[in-house]
Amino acid sequence: MAVYAEGGWAAFSFEAVARRSGVGKASIYRRWPGRGELLRQTFEARWLAVTKIDTGNLRGDLRALARMVAQTLTGPFSGAHPRISLDLAEHPELLAFLRPYAEATIAQGRHIIRRAIARGELAASVNPGLIMDLVVGGVTNHVRTTPRRLRQAMLAKIEGFIDSIVEVVLAGVGAKTLPVRAPGPGEEGL
Repeated sequence: MAVYAEGGWAAFSFEAVARRSGVGKASIYRRWPGRGELLRQTFEARWLAVTKIDTGNLRGDLRALARMVAQTLTGPFSGAHPRISLDLAEHPELLAFLRPYAEATIAQGRHIIRRAIARGELAASVNPGLIMDLVVGGVTNHVRTTPRRLRQAMLAKIEGFIDSIVEVVLAGVGAKTLPVRAPGPGEEGL
């Protein structure tokens, strides 16, 4: 992930990954038929893991999702996010490799909303994609448009921002509040 975040598709080669990881190039060639498959699996393993989110209520799930997005966009591989857009414009063939990951991630996000509808927290008429766009888009915009000189202050206040954006979205869609359950195994960090 670091190789892609630092240099994009042009720098993402088996040679660079082998050098960076300390693994022999032959081992990488045996496991992946091409660098597109390697990049897709890298994103699946190291980027957004939305499928792990299930706190038992919509408010908790949206907070966990917003936190995951914020951590990903400010973490050690944050450079991957702007590179994806640039690389897709210059290398349209890359979309064929990343599409399965992107579609699965979007479906997992929408599943969060469908679970909330099934629990009675949201009306069946609520558009899952709209809620994902508001939460994920809001966090993404906040992180990406904050000037570098204000980054530390933004990070210090990110939990408050996450709470605010989730509350605004929930109020806007008329969400009902259900009892909160304790996080399950592996959810504490979300």
